[in-house]
Amino acid sequence: MNAEPPRPRTVGHRGASALAPENTLRAVQLAIDHGLDLVEVDVHLSRDGEVMVIHDEDLRALARGTERVADLTAAELARVDLGAGQSVPRLVEIFALARGRIGVYVELKGAGTGAAVGRLARDGAAQGVELISGSFEPVLVQELRAAAPAIPRSVLFRRTSIAEMIDTCAAVGARYAHPCFRPLEASLVDALHAAGLLVMAPHTNDPTEARAFAQRGIDVLATDDPQVLSASSLAG
Repeated sequence: MNAEPPRPRTVGHRGASALAPENTLRAVQLAIDHGLDLVEVDVHLSRDGEVMVIHDEDLRALARGTERVADLTAAELARVDLGAGQSVPRLVEIFALARGRIGVYVELKGAGTGAAVGRLARDGAAQGVELISGSFEPVLVQELRAAAPAIPRSVLFRRTSIAEMIDTCAAVGARYAHPCFRPLEASLVDALHAAGLLVMAPHTNDPTEARAFAQRGIDVLATDDPQVLSASSLAG
């Protein structure tokens, strides 16, 4: 009789972004309220060097104009109205909210964010917070490694070979491989595990897919809607 795979760790993608504006303090609070293990947020640097929590490099996707995050100060970004009383937070605000309550998975998006997140952690901003950080860009993961080598790292991948994923993770000392494509075949998951890597799945809002990911032995699952990853949903 095959043993059941261990329960995957659960992540709120950009917070509980189905329930509140993404990457905001409210979205993180709702992820906490729903008992998720971690919250995933995206970061860019502001003009004055603050690590800001926002997915895109400009405000176009938020229907707030074409200003680039890198051309605005942290104070200016804090005045951007994202709805529901929310604005663009600094990463240190996310850490303060999460401390002792939920882990934080930081996706490095903008130039220089690996080094900047490493400096924050080294200076104690993430004390008391389980912190994982990664990127599609290995150079940013390497920046993080150089600045704060104790932070567990991940590499996100578009479709590529298993060998390329394993080699890239080894090159930057990543603990997690994060294939952001489908399908995730059992052979791929098994090969990554055999290489000593933990596996993160692409985020899903489909309970059936989430259960399939869990049964495949994937270690970390993410969703916009916390109900998708409830214990009862994953158990079927």
